[in-house]
Amino acid sequence: MSLTKIAIFGASGQLGQRIVDALLECEKQTFNVLAVIPPGSLEPPVPAKQNYKCVQIDLLNASPDQLQKELNDVDAVVSAFNGKALDSQPMIQDAAASAGVKRFYPSEYGFHQLYRKPGSDWGYLHPLWDMKEQLIEKALHHPAIDSGRMSYTVIGCGDFYNQDREKIWCPWTQRDPDGGEYTLHVVGSPDAKADYTHIDDFASFLVATLREPAKSENAHLNYVSDTISNKEIAALLEKYTGKKAKFKTYSDDDQHSIVKQPDTAPKELQEGSAFPVDFWFLVKGAQGQGRFRRPKGEVHNHLFPDVKPTTFDDYLQKQHVDSVEWEEMHGPAR
Repeated sequence: MSLTKIAIFGASGQLGQRIVDALLECEKQTFNVLAVIPPGSLEPPVPAKQNYKCVQIDLLNASPDQLQKELNDVDAVVSAFNGKALDSQPMIQDAAASAGVKRFYPSEYGFHQLYRKPGSDWGYLHPLWDMKEQLIEKALHHPAIDSGRMSYTVIGCGDFYNQDREKIWCPWTQRDPDGGEYTLHVVGSPDAKADYTHIDDFASFLVATLREPAKSENAHLNYVSDTISNKEIAALLEKYTGKKAKFKTYSDDDQHSIVKQPDTAPKELQEGSAFPVDFWFLVKGAQGQGRFRRPKGEVHNHLFPDVKPTTFDDYLQKQHVDSVEWEEMHGPAR
């Protein structure tokens, strides 16, 4: 099986843009890329290339026939959606199946965590994760997959740690922190290790699965760039920036209280992220409890060894050391 023409839905988003870039920059295989974006959104800023096309489609009003026409010569479809846009994923897969698309990548790109309430014997899944769980279940049992006409690849990862827009979630991305020092918000123990993934590494891993489709056929894979604690991150921040890195810690009781009543969370946490504050506390709580780590058998970096992980050490050097000095130490930044 050869997968050479790839359609990316959600190509104007944070992750979708990186996937488009990784496909076009791939030196080991030439991909023909179809970037699908909603009307009025900015086209991914890529150089003009013959093997690239961007189309605007209003998925709320698009007909299956319109989608099928766009996908008629496509080999693989990647859903890079999040949030409400995920509602369109089943329709996209239906159109892809009608068009003869060989491979479907449903939106995953995370690590779902059960939340356990005090005094309850049940585990709970946040609605943001549950939406993806339901859609993945539906995607993997699609008639085209059951019949063997289409295969799937699902890719999970650690916490995306280089989200520049997330000043609270990823404070280390900021060159000039408020007050001249870094504040790492921690729920639980700063010594607990968690899985993290660099967005560019993830995009490169996805491209590698397209280059070697037999390895990724009907597979649920996970990619991790680093497993590290907040205390270790703070030490690296101080090493490479010369600025103090301090912790603002919250207890498990704080987590339970705020998950129950999100409006009681500190204002800086309520307003400092694109994610709901209760979701923030679930993720950070799992990290602080040491549960945000996959066992070794569920991490698949080894399947595609050409994708080199960007550790926090690598990232913080590149982010905060003068670029000339970085290149002297490591060669041109990628």
